[in-house]
Amino acid sequence: MTLTFFGDTVLDKPYHLDFEIDRFVFNLETPLSCEGTPALHKVNICQEKSYIKETFRDTPLAVSLANNHVMDYGEEAFKKTKKILKEQNIPYFGAGVKSENFNNPIVIAFGDKKIGLCSYCCPSAHPTFGDEKNNGSAYLDPKEVLKDIEKLQEKKVDMIIVQPHWGIQEIPFPTFSDREMAHLFIDNGADMVIGHHAHVIQSHEIYNGKYIFYGLGNFIFPDLNMPSYHNGKEFTVMRYKIQKIQHRRSIVVDIDHDLNISFFGVELNGDTITKREFKLPMWLPNSQKEFQKKLARQYKINMIKKFMDEPKLPTLAHLKRFAKLFKKRA
Repeated sequence: MTLTFFGDTVLDKPYHLDFEIDRFVFNLETPLSCEGTPALHKVNICQEKSYIKETFRDTPLAVSLANNHVMDYGEEAFKKTKKILKEQNIPYFGAGVKSENFNNPIVIAFGDKKIGLCSYCCPSAHPTFGDEKNNGSAYLDPKEVLKDIEKLQEKKVDMIIVQPHWGIQEIPFPTFSDREMAHLFIDNGADMVIGHHAHVIQSHEIYNGKYIFYGLGNFIFPDLNMPSYHNGKEFTVMRYKIQKIQHRRSIVVDIDHDLNISFFGVELNGDTITKREFKLPMWLPNSQKEFQKKLARQYKINMIKKFMDEPKLPTLAHLKRFAKLFKKRA
């Protein structure tokens, strides 16, 4: 028996997993409805219906809802999402209202073991946060995370897993502050940290004997072709994006019955996800200064790759940004 954790997941249709799984948990990066009030001035992602069982051939032990897209169609779509999950007997965590503590933490049964789960979204991801009256993601506040870890310790669970939605999109390593935060969670009782959001795989490490996966990457995230950037009256653009190879690869984390942890790589091609071996990013920042230096270099690399993938005449704004990135520091 294994418990498997997947990364960011959007199921616009049924997909096929070309490997066996048993129990599983994933980050549901979308509401299960497109009916509602669109969030303003952003890419709006939604599913017309649930394809969870058709894709995984079973229902998950739980899904995380702490992300920057679950509220993309407002309260109406979120409430319908909760209704669908409840009808399918799928527990959820990481979003809701404050009086429910945003459905954090939850405890799931894995054989004779109890696994504690909690998830939160970083403000840098620009989510819709919940409050006393309105649904939304749980805010990534270290103090609140430590409180939830303590609650799980009191329940005497066998394993505590914290799932933050954080990091910088398209960057294959964590921020220095995210690394410090992950260490804090481990120091205070978390047994593993599993991050999401960057849409590419980020580095991982073993800290004090505990795994930290800073970003699993996209498990299933289809090409985008959807109306977005609502101005309060109408959508202003069609968001179109072909997912590159780095957006179709992810890490899958397995926990066995004895709570041993392993992981492997997968890749989405067409409608099928298969196991793949590929080089994983390993660099980790040891200071804020080191992080800023590496980030500036990564931005240059990403800009060059984007130009090579999509060559076109640059605008004046592009040239200025390019010059700024490559300007030598005095």
